[in-house]
Amino acid sequence: MPRADDVQLNIRSVYARNRVREIARRTGMTTTEIVEDALRGYVPPATSEPVYGLVRRGPVLVKPAQGRHITQDEADQVLEAVRGRDL
Repeated sequence: MPRADDVQLNIRSVYARNRVREIARRTGMTTTEIVEDALRGYVPPATSEPVYGLVRRGPVLVKPAQGRHITQDEADQVLEAVRGRDL
């Protein structure tokens, strides 16, 4: 009876490929069964709450802005002044 799905997963890591083969030899399971079992048991790490007054900006924790806000034009003017000075 032919398989209904012909999905394929290529493992390019030498370590992972060797390790799954080793486990397959020791357990008698197929490599597919080992990978499926490992994926069923995987739990992604929990996200931690920002600490010490940091706030999350996307995947990065940063200090929140305090005091005066600088516009992009002000920042560009200061950068141009620094770039143009004589050393």
